[in-house]
This record gives sequence, C-alpha cells and structure tokens, in this order.
Amino acid sequence: MLDQIQIENLPERLFELAGGVMLHSLFQRTAYSALDKAGPVLVAVTPDSPLAQVFLQEWSTTAGLWLESQADEGALLEHLRSLIHARVEGDVTVLFRFYDPRITALWLADRPAAERDRLMGPVHLIRLPGLQIQQQTEQPAIPYADRPWLVLTGEQLDHLNSAKRQTLTRQLIEHVLRYFPKCLGSQEPTALQPWAMDCQASAARNGFSAADEVLLWARFYAVLGADFPNGPEHGVYRQLLAEPGVVPRQRLDNLNNALTHQLLTDKDFAP
Repeated sequence: MLDQIQIENLPERLFELAGGVMLHSLFQRTAYSALDKAGPVLVAVTPDSPLAQVFLQEWSTTAGLWLESQADEGALLEHLRSLIHARVEGDVTVLFRFYDPRITALWLADRPAAERDRLMGPVHLIRLPGLQIQQQTEQPAIPYADRPWLVLTGEQLDHLNSAKRQTLTRQLIEHVLRYFPKCLGSQEPTALQPWAMDCQASAARNGFSAADEVLLWARFYAVLGADFPNGPEHGVYRQLLAEPGVVPRQRLDNLNNALTHQLLTDKDFAP
C-alpha cells in the first residue's frame, strides 16, 4: 500500500518499475472519492522484484506498508477502505492515515492480540522497518460504510500524534540548520530539539500547526528571537497577525514580507 502524497509521480514510477500493474485507490467508492489523487493505493507486488526493492529502499519508512494476505483482492480492499476514516470524541469523523508506517507501528504494535487481529481483518502480516506485526487469528473483512466503525480514543490520538510531532521536529531542525544556521549560534543539532518544540508551540499559539506553516514560522522565530511576536519591537508583526479577514497562509506571507523589508532596511542604514 503506497501513499500518493509521499511519493512524487507515483503512477509513472510504478509504470517504470512494474509495467501495467493495477492501482486500486482506497478512496474510490467512498465519501472521499474527490480526494482520489491524494489517497493511498494498493498494488500487488512480487518479492525481490524491482518494485519490491524500491519499496524497501525508498518508501518503506514513510510512504507505505508491506501487507501480506491470503484473502481475495476484493475482500482485502473492502477492509482497507473501512479504515481510511475513524470516529473521535464528539462523534466527529476524521481521515485516518493508518497507511503511514510510523502511524501503523504506534497504532497496532501494543494493541491486545484480539483487538489487533480484528483491526487487521484479512491481513495476516504487516512488515515495517525493524518490526513485523503478525496476526494470530485471521478475521473477516469489515466493509466500508460512510459512518466509520473504527473509534480512536483521546489517549490513542495523543499516542498517534507523537509520530507527527517527532517527524515535524526533525524537519524543523533540518530546515533551520540549512537556512538560518547563524541565527542559532553554535548549538549542536542534538541540542536543537527543545528549540524546535518551542517553535512549534509558538506557531500553534498563533494559529499555525500545519507542517508548511510551522516551517515558515521558523524564519520569524529564528531571526527575531524566541519572544516573537511578543517582544516590544514586534508591534508591526502583531498588527499583521491580528488583521481581520486574512487566511492563515496570506497572514504568513504578510509577516514574511514585513521581515524581508525590515532586514533590507536594517542593512541599508547599518553604520
């Protein structure tokens, strides 16, 4: 199972690796069919084939799952489609990225055996980097329905979100070391994790939590300091953040333009 969001030009890559292999979209025949091009796909693969080798080398850590099943294709697809969404507190339905291997490990590895078997349905083995999740008793496929049968508790969500936070923290550190190394002094990369977590918290307090938003926020946090946007010299930025009727991305672009103007002005008038 492969994640089209994580793998650029996936259909073309699959054609190069496996010719006319059939792609089965999990979002087709569901309430999310409009998101078909951004959803996961199921592809049959032969061990030791070029496709299998590329999966293990490039995609297995972040972009898909290796599943093994004796069930027919229809039953397998039906069950996997039933897992693409879940109910959370308040009877709210959310999309569930169970096909991200980092999420899969956190979701299934510590579940009681009987519960894990039911969640896996007709899948008897999931191979993850450094981990195999083996089903003890095969279960029937659970069909997709617009109302999810899968329920995630608040505790489970916190546990699952730890994978997202860890990934974003790593991306943030790499981003800052690449683009703003001078702003962080001589700190070692291993000492930057608290800084990255504080940066994420600062972004969240101001309404930005998506990965691309946090990476943009990192510029202000690195250049203007950890008190941004509450420092006495940040009044212009606070006004931009409070401007009504502006969508989050435009708000960040406005902040970015203001910072660029400030840096250019400071440079022009520096003694």
